[in-house]
Amino acid sequence: MKKIKVLLFIKTPPPLTGATLMNKYIADSTLLSKNFNLKIINVTYKENIKQSFKLDKIFKIINYHILLLYNLISFRPNIVYFQLSPLGVAFLRDCTYVLWLKLFNVHTVFHLHGKGINEASKKSKIYKNLYKWAFNNNSIICLSKMLTEDIVNVYSGNPYILNNGIPYNSNVKTERQVKNSKVLILFLSNLIYSKGILDFLDSIDLLKNSYNEKISARVVGHEVEMSKSELLLEIEKRKLNTFVEFLGPKYGKDKDEILYSSDILVFPTLNDVWGLVILEAMQFGIPVIATREGAIPEIVDDGVTGFLVDKHSPDQIAEKIKIFLDDDVLRTKMGKSARKKYLEKYTIEVFEKNLIDVFQKISFELK
Repeated sequence: MKKIKVLLFIKTPPPLTGATLMNKYIADSTLLSKNFNLKIINVTYKENIKQSFKLDKIFKIINYHILLLYNLISFRPNIVYFQLSPLGVAFLRDCTYVLWLKLFNVHTVFHLHGKGINEASKKSKIYKNLYKWAFNNNSIICLSKMLTEDIVNVYSGNPYILNNGIPYNSNVKTERQVKNSKVLILFLSNLIYSKGILDFLDSIDLLKNSYNEKISARVVGHEVEMSKSELLLEIEKRKLNTFVEFLGPKYGKDKDEILYSSDILVFPTLNDVWGLVILEAMQFGIPVIATREGAIPEIVDDGVTGFLVDKHSPDQIAEKIKIFLDDDVLRTKMGKSARKKYLEKYTIEVFEKNLIDVFQKISFELK
């Protein structure tokens, strides 16, 4: 039987983000390549998150148009899998690719890794009509059921739900045996203000007097909007020098060691869709304190695998950290529940099987 031909038009690292990392997992998947005839167009516009507009971007866009056109003619895919940028100039850029897909009458699967479509469509009739045009007679994948609300005004079909997943790490021990003299609280994210770094520092500030002998915090991530010197200044302003340590970006085994030795992950993001770092923590049996943002309330079961807090609420974060500080048994129990949920729902194998199922269902409907 002939394999379904799928053209992957995807953004891959660099830069390293949750969306580009998931795309890399798809591109590298042996399970997907066994089930489908895959062709890949790797789309990369910038080397890092901080990089702004450069003239060579225009040449890259022209090149990707040529590659897309060539593959539509020579490969003749049944399905094009496209990670669409949902907002702003990037969305308008991606609409120029969609034009080719419409002209060749190729069924497109838009995998949405961002949000804000609902708000943008309400503010602008032009954007609303463009969304409707792009999505018409095509399929959409949303990361969670909660996020389907973002497209209700521009898409009349039933979107597919596909949770993200990450590879199983064989270095993770089932039972956490690290016994720290202090409870280690981890902030693991690029230094971007919208990731809630200042709220994190404020929450530690609220705890430092009552728990000065019991807490230690680590900040791990790339300098993006905030530099190391700016972060250290924020730490100094709050007199947290003896409580908070900045370790910079960590990868591979270095990151594994940090996760393994950490007791709590705090992810107080202000604008997010998913947050792969939550899955990383869950895999290591770490309970998570995170904001009610994007799909996070579907990932973190409040009071079971961690705690949910409101955005811009360092007082709530501090209160939840305090619960864990006062109850080691509860902290361990929630960490085990988090790991169990990861193994059941958020491994890369589960993700791959679900994506295969989506492609097969779409292919069947197209016949």
